[in-house]
Amino acid sequence: MLFLPNEEVMLLESNSKWKVAMFIREAKQSDMAVLVNLLRDSFRDVAERFELTEENCPRFLAFCTNKRIESNLEKGVTYYILEMDGRPCGCVALERAKPDVCYLMRLAVLPKHRGKGYGKMLVRHIFDLARKTGTHRVEIAMISKDRKLKSWYKKLGFLQKSTKKFDHLPFTVAFMYRELSREEE
Repeated sequence: MLFLPNEEVMLLESNSKWKVAMFIREAKQSDMAVLVNLLRDSFRDVAERFELTEENCPRFLAFCTNKRIESNLEKGVTYYILEMDGRPCGCVALERAKPDVCYLMRLAVLPKHRGKGYGKMLVRHIFDLARKTGTHRVEIAMISKDRKLKSWYKKLGFLQKSTKKFDHLPFTVAFMYRELSREEE
């Protein structure tokens, strides 16, 4: 992985037949439609699997809107887009909760790009950014019954902290965290 001065990350994926240029870059206001499409397309299958609809869970990311992204940006959430050969294929967001804690949010990889390590690249990008700002802990929230995703996060070093049932959500939320160490830098 090569870090460029403007915080973009260039990754080259190759085999004997092809090379692909990949970049993780900070999203701009003009990327709002790109982010909405990435989130809606990436979370559509999750909504179907857990029977989530706009009626029973209007704030679920499969139903994301420009207004929601704009609200996140106003709150200080920073989005990052993973591009492959200039085309967006994933995103992630980072919110600073406290001086030593940040939230990894909105991790999304388009279905046709899953299983290739792109989600892991985005998570590691957040870890690197968090370390650079002095953050020692990254936290996430997810659907507690999504056992496959929970297992994936555990492989990345996340531990489950707690679960909570919210009245406005048709599922229980699992809260997980990962302590960051300097040795990983």
